[in-house]
Amino acid sequence: MNLDELLLPDRVHRRLYTDPAIYDEEMRTLFRRAWIYVGHESEVRHVGDYKRAKIGSEPVILVRGEDEAVRVLVNRCLHRGALVCREEKGNGKFFRCPYHAWTYRNNGELMGVPKRSRYPRDFDLGRLGLVNVPRVESYRGLVFACFDDDIEPLIDYLGPVRNYVDATLDFSLSGEIDLSVGVSRHRYPGNWKLQMENGVDGYHTAFVHETYIGIMSRAEEVELKFGSHGEDQGWTETFPRGHAVLARRADPRAIDVLRGQFPEYTSALEAKHGSERLLEILAHMNVFVFPNLFLIGHQIRVVQPVSVAETEVMMYPYLLAGAPEALNLKRMAEHEGFYPPTGFGTPDDYEVFSAVTEGLQAMSTPWLLLNRGAHDYQDLGDGVRRGTPTDEIHQRAMYTEYARLMGSGSRGGEA
Repeated sequence: MNLDELLLPDRVHRRLYTDPAIYDEEMRTLFRRAWIYVGHESEVRHVGDYKRAKIGSEPVILVRGEDEAVRVLVNRCLHRGALVCREEKGNGKFFRCPYHAWTYRNNGELMGVPKRSRYPRDFDLGRLGLVNVPRVESYRGLVFACFDDDIEPLIDYLGPVRNYVDATLDFSLSGEIDLSVGVSRHRYPGNWKLQMENGVDGYHTAFVHETYIGIMSRAEEVELKFGSHGEDQGWTETFPRGHAVLARRADPRAIDVLRGQFPEYTSALEAKHGSERLLEILAHMNVFVFPNLFLIGHQIRVVQPVSVAETEVMMYPYLLAGAPEALNLKRMAEHEGFYPPTGFGTPDDYEVFSAVTEGLQAMSTPWLLLNRGAHDYQDLGDGVRRGTPTDEIHQRAMYTEYARLMGSGSRGGEA
């Protein structure tokens, strides 16, 4: 699909959010050509553990087989197409189709077909196993899969955004996290790319989340941890392949604040990383891995397209492995205060997404502007660019990668 007329260097056309044909092409093309996050290793820690996920619109199963290998299987019976796994997560040695009881081992092999004698002699179970997604790789416990066997290795796909992924996860002394807490699922009426753009958008924060900021600004600890909200205290960076980060410096006193509450843990972190790196770890970061994964504060967030005008968002608050229980409880309380549907932040965002979705029905003004900061940004080399927190440099980088994967080769822009 040629989207050149809909994707310009400083703006995008409303049809990207409203056209079902474009949405279908995204599912067929973009989501099958990029590394897609499907889960965390802590969710399939034991042999037989599994969880359901999606790659675009394609249902898959993340599973640890009897050989302890982690696989991603297409969740579709090879007989008549039913899901073979309907539980969101669990543990088992096999998957059985609810329709005609075709049964598959948890490595995908077809192991049993009822009344097999009625099939031809050349009926070969070995050729009818569940489809294995050909590429499965992980980084820091984050498991990604891709249908394109020729895609670059995951570590190269992530590139320099890994530094921010590392900083986020290194708040755990062991470097490991645990997603056993559960998941908060909710939907909004709008295209999935609205959340893709918004998760690292620093321009909206002071206006959409004005109430929350007003309350939190009275808490000195928040200011010490996250620094001031001024543009000189934060930045946005974009990376090759459409990744981005919105970051805000931690106040230098943040280490002392943490030490006052968790002295032993703070000292251990400081001994391992040093004071300078620990301040980077304590910074507030919204990390985006193209096309639909965020690491934000206390959570892993997955943006799951449902239709051209409906999106499911899954937020997985995580525990820091080896951290004091009180610290993990504090993090969970902070998460609950802002991110669930009953929190301060998410309802604000979804209300705006709804307003944008309704506004996009206006055909007389078809363009959405993404030109903020286009005249003034830093080129840091190797495809990395930096702007202020309120710039739209990240959205422009996202759509450059979007155009590449969707086959729109002539798009200009910064990335």
